[in-house]
Amino acid sequence: VEERKIDKKELPSFDECGLCGTAAVISPIEKVVDHGKEIVFEGCREKMGPVLQKLYDTLTGIQMGRLPAPKGWIYEVK
Repeated sequence: VEERKIDKKELPSFDECGLCGTAAVISPIEKVVDHGKEIVFEGCREKMGPVLQKLYDTLTGIQMGRLPAPKGWIYEVK
């Protein structure tokens, strides 16, 4: 796993791209349009690609209690 800022020049080499948020969980992005130039993510054209699907399944599994959460992820609110 690598967490870093990316340069938009890298985007054409990506097979999948997605956004995450509280309500949307993980949403695939089919394309980005930058100054009229389309960058299409083939892995997300028809449906969520396999990497995003695994992330989605893991996150929702943790949220619903089907999978164990990594240490420190869950806090009880009283």
